[in-house]
Amino acid sequence: MESYEVEIIGKVFQEYPKHERALENLFPLLKEGSREEGEIFANETFASTSTGKGNVREDIECSHYMKIFDAGHIPLRLPRAKQLLATINKNFSTLAFCRRYLDRSGEAKYLMALKNLCDSDIVQVFNAS
Repeated sequence: MESYEVEIIGKVFQEYPKHERALENLFPLLKEGSREEGEIFANETFASTSTGKGNVREDIECSHYMKIFDAGHIPLRLPRAKQLLATINKNFSTLAFCRRYLDRSGEAKYLMALKNLCDSDIVQVFNAS
């Protein structure tokens, strides 16, 4: 990925990969022996125009979310949480998403509902710097 460049306002910058040593924690499917021949696995890469020394931090605001693949039916009391879960199921299913994607999906004032989904172990949070 280091061979790519990006042009921003007329200036060309080299892209550097973000290194993350805890990748196996983010993607349990990568653990040895948990995959079978013919299975498909997708991984979204992130690049920066800095040194590529970014990492995941737990002490800052959450940036990415993902619906838990094997989360069973969990009754939700908040109607807004049910509505948000329907939007997540329709637009993202179990793919990772950020709040900007929810905004683009037409959602507004959803932070309490999103927190409820996370607290109910329906949606998982990923903190990234």
